[in-house]
Amino acid sequence: MDIQALQLSLLPWLRVDTWHTMHPKDEERFHQALHVAFGELGYSIAYEQFYEAIHRTLSERQPGVEVYRSKTIEEFARRAEVISSYLFDVRNCQ
Repeated sequence: MDIQALQLSLLPWLRVDTWHTMHPKDEERFHQALHVAFGELGYSIAYEQFYEAIHRTLSERQPGVEVYRSKTIEEFARRAEVISSYLFDVRNCQ
């Protein structure tokens, strides 16, 4: 897995300061970023890869990412992995 490619796919979502909120626009950017990532990298993206890509991107954009964000990153990495697994399963059941 090319973490840099995943980072680039997630950047349009993560470059907005409110990326972590549940605002409809942030949710839309999150899902659009996943759509791009899956289109370019496939559906087999693990939690650890999402976590690393999100953490690296935020660390590069905002050095000294606060500890509280670690839990937020974990939550979004889990959500992304669940979506990835679902799409992988649906695609392979057809």
